Amino acid sequence: MNRNESRIAARIYFLERELERMSCAADNAEDELRARPMDAAMVRRLEALYTLADETWERIQTLRARLSGGPSVIYFNRRHAEPAAKAWRQALV
Repeated sequence: MNRNESRIAARIYFLERELERMSCAADNAEDELRARPMDAAMVRRLEALYTLADETWERIQTLRARLSGGPSVIYFNRRHAEPAAKAWRQALV
């Protein structure tokens, strides 16, 4: 791995950690929203988290594409892929 690829890998690592933190924050916000479903501020906060997470994920994918054959790790959280969780998130938007 050359110096440029090393920098890209470091950025990917940082962004993946931030994405994990966003996931935890979104989980907490979803719990709060379940407790207070009519809280408009919480809905906006959750929408902002989802938007930021999407942008971060796209950036990670772009950086991975720039690596020349380097290792690629795909983050998958089975809990978020469940139909009930997915339907609930889509209902928020």
